[in-house]
Amino acid sequence: MDYAKLRSFITLARTLHFARAAAEVSLTQPALSQHIQSLEQNWGVKLFERNKRQVSLTQQGQLLLDEAERTVQRLENLRATVKEVAAGSQGVLRLGYVGTAVLEPLLVSALRSFRSQFPQTRLEPAEYNVNQQIALLQSGELDVGILRGPIPDFRCIARCEIHQSALSVVVPDNHPRAGDGAIALQDLANETLILQQDPEGIGLGGTMLRLCTEADLVPVKIVRARDVNTAINLAAMGIGITCIPSSQRNFLRQDVAALDITGTDITTSLYLCWKAGRQTYDMQHFIKNTRSLFMGLSDEIK
Repeated sequence: MDYAKLRSFITLARTLHFARAAAEVSLTQPALSQHIQSLEQNWGVKLFERNKRQVSLTQQGQLLLDEAERTVQRLENLRATVKEVAAGSQGVLRLGYVGTAVLEPLLVSALRSFRSQFPQTRLEPAEYNVNQQIALLQSGELDVGILRGPIPDFRCIARCEIHQSALSVVVPDNHPRAGDGAIALQDLANETLILQQDPEGIGLGGTMLRLCTEADLVPVKIVRARDVNTAINLAAMGIGITCIPSSQRNFLRQDVAALDITGTDITTSLYLCWKAGRQTYDMQHFIKNTRSLFMGLSDEIK
């Protein structure tokens, strides 16, 4: 696939103006037109409707645009990797993580340790939700993902547990039970439950629903939040209560309180995930290095 022609297509689709698009990709207008015509002939579809007054993207062009953008991004990533390797780098490790993961001190230590031991490997961390990470791992666009369990079996995804933490309930500081050190699940029966927008049965949301099911507890109402920080903010406003890993209590805002949950040993876990059957040199060292810094983890890799 011709990188320059794809860039011409994407730029023209964004600007819908031949002169501006040609200037952006450093081509003459006739050269840009030749790129578009070549793609249309090779693909057998018409990408643009054009006349003397305007240019518009066809339906077929719109359908192909996203994949063209992804292809160009992959090619640009490849070019960057080639430059890194030529300069002496061992490669690139693309790391995905859920937002709460970076609040785990041991994980931060693991990332620092890896960067220190393998300075020639370019570590590219980026925050994604669970759905995004699973899709990117399956497609090979992420090397390693850090997800919060529970995690069901996904096709082509291998995983290992690296950390467990008990759960704490977060309530506003003016809640009647805010001064208590702990609370029983049954005492939450009349509360609104704030859950993260995790897929069914996965992550903190899945853990909280499992708690309720095992205690025969039906929340008065469930409110969905984009992420843990948003859930905590809603709890501070008095909208409801939420749960966090106990290891992250020190990072809470001052107008909420965290309470232990009595009568249950359910924990939330962090997992390292990667595409099954695919472990590069850098991935192997990252997984080994991270596992070695966490205490009490299982040696079994699923």
